[in-house]
Amino acid sequence: MTSNAAVDRFVVLAVRHNLSLGALRSSNAQDFALMLAAAARAIAPDRGYTEREINDILRDWLANAGSMLAVDHVELRRWLVDTRVLDRDGFGRAYRRGSPDPDVRAFIAALADVDLGSVAQSARERDAAARDERKRRWSAREAGHG
Repeated sequence: MTSNAAVDRFVVLAVRHNLSLGALRSSNAQDFALMLAAAARAIAPDRGYTEREINDILRDWLANAGSMLAVDHVELRRWLVDTRVLDRDGFGRAYRRGSPDPDVRAFIAALADVDLGSVAQSARERDAAARDERKRRWSAREAGHG
């Protein structure tokens, strides 16, 4: 997938609410891979992390770029480990970026130079403005009929 197509799809998902990774996995494998890749982008590929550091990174990502997801940082971390986006040592104390499947790797590459936090924030602001405009037009129409 090209960078533009990946970003365009991320924008569509960014304005949604309460997306479940489990539902995405079973209903739309590409969106599931995109969300995993987007989360992976918050984790530097060339360093190790403690569990606390990973938790902090994932909490921050979920509060910003990933706020459309209905998961907490622990569930997201499990998804990332289960799909090999993150590798964890045998004691669960050290984490590194892993070797996910080709779809996730392709999305990670497509999103490499994208500030997903800014993209998500802009998309949400545009969506809110469009909703406000629709509400204003509806209210004006209702006032004219009253």
